[in-house]
Amino acid sequence: MPEIRIRNLRKSFGAATVLDGIGFTVRDKEFVTLLGPSGCGKTTTLMAIAGFQSPDEGVIAVGDEVFVDRSAGVDLPAERRDLGIVFQSYALWPHMTVAQNVGFPLSLRKADKRAARERVAEVLDLVELGGHGDRYPHQLSGGQQQRVALARAIAHPPRVLLLDEPFSNLDAKLRERARDWLKQLQTSLGLTTVFVTHDQDEALAMSDRILVMHGGRILRDGTPEEVYREPGARFVAEFLGQCNFLTGSVAAGPAGSSVLRMPAFPDGITVGAAPRGPEATVAVRPQDIELDGPDAPGVDASVIEAVFLGDHYRYQVRVAGLRIEVHAPHTVACGPARIRIPPGAAVFVD
Repeated sequence: MPEIRIRNLRKSFGAATVLDGIGFTVRDKEFVTLLGPSGCGKTTTLMAIAGFQSPDEGVIAVGDEVFVDRSAGVDLPAERRDLGIVFQSYALWPHMTVAQNVGFPLSLRKADKRAARERVAEVLDLVELGGHGDRYPHQLSGGQQQRVALARAIAHPPRVLLLDEPFSNLDAKLRERARDWLKQLQTSLGLTTVFVTHDQDEALAMSDRILVMHGGRILRDGTPEEVYREPGARFVAEFLGQCNFLTGSVAAGPAGSSVLRMPAFPDGITVGAAPRGPEATVAVRPQDIELDGPDAPGVDASVIEAVFLGDHYRYQVRVAGLRIEVHAPHTVACGPARIRIPPGAAVFVD
């Protein structure tokens, strides 16, 4: 499968700028997720790759073929791009059987009928729907309809697979099973894939790389662990899970580290990076903070709220006028406590 190259993609609708010069590469067989809130430009990017939106500027190339080059007047029609696409709504034909839906891309290409039937049977087996070919979409569950849409997308082997929030209509349990199954299928088939979602769990669980988008720009590009642990921007830290943000004065620490000081933590919070100016803001994940009773190490605090969430407790803790969220597997009584932020738990954010 070929790689995808996007350069300086721009798109506006009237006065609203939807894509503001974005660029990235999806390597051969890589699963890349565009993650962000509604209106950030992720679906517009996908539709531009698919050929359903024409960008105002920029270049889109797949392998050796240029799909779009606005400066050269190139804009290949969607039907000539040979891409597999699964939409949020699945877009199945209600009057067609499962087999007819899956075989539709092959009939458009006037494939040999016997070869087409064999290919339809093959991909239905791949998506675990063998024996369902004679059913109609309304006779299937939401998860089965989603798999029919995927089977249709890969019936004619696509150069690239594009997925636009394909699990949004499924319940939580089914969504989790569907994403595991899809990732296994994508890996086994070696499909170069671009996946659009606003769900952080989907992005973290499925992606080789995540591009976090906001306001038509890519704020962070990295592996799931890199993006989660080193978000770089406050928006990225907030979008990928809960975070506490602390602002204070910064001084150099040992071995290239920094120390952030503020009234709540007078002895300082050690950050594993060089100082960023005289003042800075750090992000700290709730599960990385240590919380215990009043005799434990750390600074004085007060637990003001505790909620049991099955595998952990969520605490709201007051520290010198600040309200900090802490996640811990053990119980801590409401009232006086001690809190500690270990060295390296905090990272700078812009």
